[in-house]
Amino acid sequence: MENRKRAIDWLQKSARSYLEDGNGKKALTAVAAIKSLAPDHPLLAELRVKIYLLEAKSASQPVPAGIPAGASTGTAWPLASGYVVTNDHIVADSSDVILINGSGQELAAQVVLRDQASDIALLEVGDADKLPPAIPLANSPLRLGSRVFTLGFPRLDLMGSLPKLSEGVISGTNGLLEDPGSLQTTVPIQPGNSGGPLLNMNGEVVGVVKSMLGIRDERQGSIYLLPNASCALKIKCVRDLLNLLPRRDAALTILPRRSGDLETLAARIQSSVLIVVAR
Repeated sequence: MENRKRAIDWLQKSARSYLEDGNGKKALTAVAAIKSLAPDHPLLAELRVKIYLLEAKSASQPVPAGIPAGASTGTAWPLASGYVVTNDHIVADSSDVILINGSGQELAAQVVLRDQASDIALLEVGDADKLPPAIPLANSPLRLGSRVFTLGFPRLDLMGSLPKLSEGVISGTNGLLEDPGSLQTTVPIQPGNSGGPLLNMNGEVVGVVKSMLGIRDERQGSIYLLPNASCALKIKCVRDLLNLLPRRDAALTILPRRSGDLETLAARIQSSVLIVVAR
């Protein structure tokens, strides 16, 4: 019995280590071994969900013309301080990061601070004056059923380089496994939406788009992506990360906090979302 417990402990530590390294295949092998020893082990569900999220958010986005082969692309957006928010998995282990604004201008950026656990990265550029206006952060939490939308750059190869809008509602005020730092939404997203702002109907950021949700077919190994299910990090995660940096005065103009219909809000905000390219 003691040897069995030690084996399970070792396997779950191995699974977590593989997940940290981004190796979902090896993590799944460790989970299968745990299941063979303890089919009802309480960690199985948690580890499987983390594997699904890893593989869903790692779904590759084909590289369009003009973007270097092997590059990772996603969405980013500026804060009043001049920092730029995106997902950590886009820029992780990259030595070259570029932001592309609505005019097609390329801005060299560098990673200032990363939070791998929350999947957030803060970037900065040499001249913040070249960034578009900042998007304001929401001060109030959203309730279940609140209407939300995102603007971003999904599937650049097929859908083009202009920002795309998708909308939905808050379907869960906590994330998977009741994660208090995340939200569940019905906003449909694709590879490339990662890092984009999740916005309320006042044009304020309530979260950071993180990942699609999927279910693995354990017999075939394939993943079925749920069409209207996605996860976003609550904006508190961004505020917490900002608090670790030296305080800055506002460097950018901030877009107004004003309610409107979806068309009005899209017109106001679309120029403030950026393509991020990392390699």
